Amino acid sequence: MNAIQTLKDEHQLILKVLHLLSRSRKELEKGGMMSTLFFEKAILFCSEFADRFHHFKEEFLLFGLLAHKKEGKLDSAMGALRYQHERCTQSVMAIRQVLEGYENRDEISITLILENIAIYVSLLSRHIYQEDHIFFPMVEKSLSPDESRALNEQFEKEELRSSKKGAVFQRNLMLADELSQLFHLR
Repeated sequence: MNAIQTLKDEHQLILKVLHLLSRSRKELEKGGMMSTLFFEKAILFCSEFADRFHHFKEEFLLFGLLAHKKEGKLDSAMGALRYQHERCTQSVMAIRQVLEGYENRDEISITLILENIAIYVSLLSRHIYQEDHIFFPMVEKSLSPDESRALNEQFEKEELRSSKKGAVFQRNLMLADELSQLFHLR
């Protein structure tokens, strides 16, 4: 499998969790409550898989290669994508910070969770669409076979480095399934 397809496959898993977060937001808007465990697991997925694993591969491996190859021609596009990553990370951290208040049904904490889920889901959904349909096709056209092969090797090394507890993608696929079960148990 090539590196760009790997990123797209990871996007599909992230979108599955975004869908659950969107549905959880709708529950909260109607006055319902999700278990704190649901949000703890969602934060774990978003922090560990999306932020640390997936975004690392995009920002440091793919963007690094492109910055060198394109000599600044893509800096603006990559800067916007990086900013979106950072803003998503901030939203996840904000949710983490108010979980205790949420568990105690503090209305301000619930409101902050609603706000940050809305930001996270909206921003990351658009971000993934832009990457999958605009940025990645352009990248695929610009990479030589050798560059694609080298990028794929770097992705495989990152998977090995990150997989001390098992395959990262598989582990997070199971976490996404757990989230789905928790959503339906609410």
